[in-house]
Amino acid sequence: MTEPDAPSLEQLLAGAGAPGDLAPRVAAALGLEAAARLAADPWLILSVPGVRPEAADGFARSVLTGAAGPEDPRRARAVLGWLLDRAALDGHTAQPADVLCSALGTLGFTDPAGALQSALEEGDMLAFSNAVEDEDEQDDGAGAGSGGEESSGASGLMISRERYAFAEEGVGEAVQRLLATPEPLGAGWDRLDTSGDRIHGELRDAVGAHGLTLVATAPGIAKTAQIAGFAEAAAAAGVPVAIVGGNAASVRTLNRELGGTELTVLSVPEYLASLGRGDAAEGGADSAAGAGGAVANASGGAAAAATGVIGAEADQADGPASSDPTGSGTDSDSTADTDTDSTAAEAAAEAERAEAHLSSDPTGSGTDVDPGSAEAAEPAGPEFAEPQAGLVVVCAAHQIDAEALAALLDAVPEGMRVLLAGDPAEPGPAGPGQPFRDLVDTRSESLLAYTSDGRVPRVRAADSEPHPLTDLRFSLREGELPPPENDPEKRLVIVPVRDAGEAVARAVQLAADSIPRTFGLTADDIQVVTIRAAGDAGAETLTRALRERLGTEQVRALTAREALGGTWPAAVVVLDGPSSGSLTRALVYGLCGLAERHLSIVHGAGSALPQAVTNVPDRPRHTRLPAVLREL
Repeated sequence: MTEPDAPSLEQLLAGAGAPGDLAPRVAAALGLEAAARLAADPWLILSVPGVRPEAADGFARSVLTGAAGPEDPRRARAVLGWLLDRAALDGHTAQPADVLCSALGTLGFTDPAGALQSALEEGDMLAFSNAVEDEDEQDDGAGAGSGGEESSGASGLMISRERYAFAEEGVGEAVQRLLATPEPLGAGWDRLDTSGDRIHGELRDAVGAHGLTLVATAPGIAKTAQIAGFAEAAAAAGVPVAIVGGNAASVRTLNRELGGTELTVLSVPEYLASLGRGDAAEGGADSAAGAGGAVANASGGAAAAATGVIGAEADQADGPASSDPTGSGTDSDSTADTDTDSTAAEAAAEAERAEAHLSSDPTGSGTDVDPGSAEAAEPAGPEFAEPQAGLVVVCAAHQIDAEALAALLDAVPEGMRVLLAGDPAEPGPAGPGQPFRDLVDTRSESLLAYTSDGRVPRVRAADSEPHPLTDLRFSLREGELPPPENDPEKRLVIVPVRDAGEAVARAVQLAADSIPRTFGLTADDIQVVTIRAAGDAGAETLTRALRERLGTEQVRALTAREALGGTWPAAVVVLDGPSSGSLTRALVYGLCGLAERHLSIVHGAGSALPQAVTNVPDRPRHTRLPAVLREL
């Protein structure tokens, strides 16, 4: 007798009652061998975006014909990975083990600690001491910790995907390397023109003394202009300068600020590619929703609703990522994108191919080498580039996630100095981690060799000249929402609305008529921003309304996530009622920093706005970078 052919992917899914459009998504996540992999481990289907544990359990019962048990080690590994991936959508690079154990118990594991241990032994996950995060909570009374009573056992651990653990370790190692290996910037550095801004003198001294410097930008309206001006002055002093933006919005702003200069503005992936490191940033850039940036050198569609056994959550182009590790459906609001990254399976397959190639061809010549030959026995030693002087200026660094920043700092040539400028009071990046904020907040004994206080060297940007928008941002940063002042120049206007329809109408009227007429601005100078992509007052609805009013296809409303990190001469921020649950002090502060000359706030959020400013500083993130810095 001949053995029956193995079932195809479509047959496996159809046998479980899955929707017909699921197969392409499964193949994209699991690769060409998806059917064989699922036949051996059906819970791998949890790596497909939108599939939940209860649906994966049903699929496993179908594939294994009833032999699928709730304590199966394969289930533990897949469910733990799913929980960590869900947390990553909310910006976490790690999760407390006791939180994960609680979620595992909710999902049917009778021995959550045992399931956790089993998953750690077989999966791409690592466990670390939780001591530093506990210390941060005691010192600050807030931060990335989960709070609440601690229990013994698993509560002393943090669990992380390997990719995020390695990224944060990479940031820590890069910090140490940059501080230890700066090359002199040349005689022209001390003569750098600092007349353009009072902060430039402090920056000249700090950058001249250290290989890595942080700048906590002030709430003022000229935050980007200050840093761009310093980069321009450094280039004029003869220093090779690269300018990198934290996301696409910051790139647009930098291009506008540096227009007419010889400086070229690129994205983070483009900067990495210019150094032959493009592939290194692929994961980080994707996880940050295309973490855009700029380099200046002086030299998803929605998933179908599931029926039957397999379920699929509808993707939200700019909606809240879930912070509900149990998958119960109670999601918290957030501005994080929910785009998914390349799968670990694809990365592993690529690594296997590279390893196989190297093992048969260690010279890279394209021909196999006899293992007994001299060439095989004596491979060529590594070649190291000569250190080079120069400066990499990174704007909106708080919008760069852990993986992207690790790739960026690792790619900086030996000897070059780095200036990271960002605002830790604004929301963190779209992807997992908050490396800039962690670098600003963390003290480490290992850094005492470079600074007297054990922190990464930093400069606080000078405050801008008095302006209603600057005053508002200072108040918001302190948790206060002041009443609007009577400003005859109308630089800040609050427009109350009752519902989403009125919000759209008023936003379009402001952007298309009132603001251009009052301030002499064009449509390109005015940006309309709302919290979400979808909804009655979402970016998609506003974009259609703006195009209809203006008669052009070029205009587009942005979501908060897309706009943060950039500035425009004027901005119209729409805060509608249905999106009010997303509001935090950090988000409101960030949105109020989008405008340079005029800001209109279309306010339909009611009491949610003052409550968020007063009581909800930001969505906390669990990260390991502070521990990494202290363990250097």
